[in-house]
Amino acid sequence: MGRLHKFWCLTRRERQFCCEAAILLLLSNLCVRTVAFKHIYRFLNAYGNGRERDAFDLAENVKLIDLSVSRSANLLPWKSLCLSRSIASFIMFRRRGIPAVLFVGARLEDSSLRAHAWVCTDPGETDCQSENSAFSALVRIG
Repeated sequence: MGRLHKFWCLTRRERQFCCEAAILLLLSNLCVRTVAFKHIYRFLNAYGNGRERDAFDLAENVKLIDLSVSRSANLLPWKSLCLSRSIASFIMFRRRGIPAVLFVGARLEDSSLRAHAWVCTDPGETDCQSENSAFSALVRIG
């Protein structure tokens, strides 16, 4: 009962964002598991090149999207990997006209390859690059 009560205590806008994030996480998770990445790449590249709108509450939308994806990923019964979360966030950003770039990177760690995906809303921003500096960006979309 606690989770449902918390959900209904959110504002209408936050509930809409959480529902959208849950649906996009479901779809992105299915796509990552069943569709070749070259097709996902083509779709996101075409989707990412849309026209950008002037977002007057850019910072608020960015925080709300990040929070909604995080909340939804924690509530869903399966584990959402960083690639699924990044795809969902990227699509939510682009739907609102927020310029976003999705990065997929890799690094060598103890003779094994580790991969990670992340989204930057400001590609020139050093914070986004520095927190993922251990990974070499292999793919850049947007």
